[in-house]
Order: sequence, then C-alpha cells, then structure tokens
Amino acid sequence: MVKETEYYDVLGVSPTATEAEIKKAYYIKARQVHPDKNPNDPLAAQNFQVLGEAYQVLSDPGQRQAYDAYGKSGISTDAIIDPAAIFAMLFGSELFEDYIGQLAMASMASLDIFTEGEQFDARKLQEKMRVVQKEREEKLVQILKDRLHQYVQGNKEDFVSFAEAEVSRLSNAEFFS
Repeated sequence: MVKETEYYDVLGVSPTATEAEIKKAYYIKARQVHPDKNPNDPLAAQNFQVLGEAYQVLSDPGQRQAYDAYGKSGISTDAIIDPAAIFAMLFGSELFEDYIGQLAMASMASLDIFTEGEQFDARKLQEKMRVVQKEREEKLVQILKDRLHQYVQGNKEDFVSFAEAEVSRLSNAEFFS
C-alpha cells in the first residue's frame, strides 16, 4: 500500500504501474502539457514542472520505494533535475536548436519575470513570452536564409554537401520516435 498517490495521479497511472507504463504515460502527458503546446496557459510551466518531478521520482526505483512508503516527505528533492532538461534528453537535442529554437521551458527559465515582493502576473509573463517568441522566429528566419544562400546563389553542390553533412550530424541525436 502506498502512502500517497499524487505523483501517480499526475501521470495518470496506478501505483502498481510498471516502469514501462510510467515512461509511456510521461511521454504522452509531457507532449500534452508542454508549455510550447500551451502558450496561452500561464500555468503550463508549473504543470510541466510537476509532471517532470513525478516522473523523476517514479522512474527511479529507490525514490519510488521511498515515495510509496513515506510520501513526498520520504524523497530527496535535491536530486530533482530541471524538467526541461529531462524533456530535452527524452525528446530532443540541442543539435536541432538552429531549426526549432530553444524550448519554451528553457526560454521561460531565462526570463526575469519576478521582482522581490511582486505577485505572479500572467499577462506580464505572456507578453514577455510573445517577445521571446518573436525573437526566436526572427533568429530562425535568419539562420534559414543564411543556409539557403548558397543554393539561391547557384552553388547547388556546396548546398547539397552541407545538407548531407547536416543530415548525418542530426541523425545521431535522440529525438521523438
């Protein structure tokens, strides 16, 4: 019998779930609640954080055993890794950043959205994220223009050579299956 089920509930699995069921549930939920998929939800980052924490605890046999026996008070939160890093390790790679930009979680983590004593302001966060998204899009457009420049200038062989090398480089990255 488990002391509390909050982490199981977050992942939508039962306390008897196997490691494979927990991993599959995380893959599915992470794609649904990721802040990039929910740009208008000011709580998306927080929901993603909770999901990542639940997955980390339940996917580690020692942490899961402690959680089952004692609840959250039995686990060490010192070992909890940033959910964006976990997501990136499971679903993507920095190698793709020139094509898709930085994940919203990483962008949000770099924003200074609070000053001391200030309350959370969803509109302020959304506006800052709009600015970050616009900058992201402009950067990606410039990278794409730079990469297509050889082809546009009639240097098809160099363009194809670069593209083939890029395919080889990117094929070594972990990403969505």
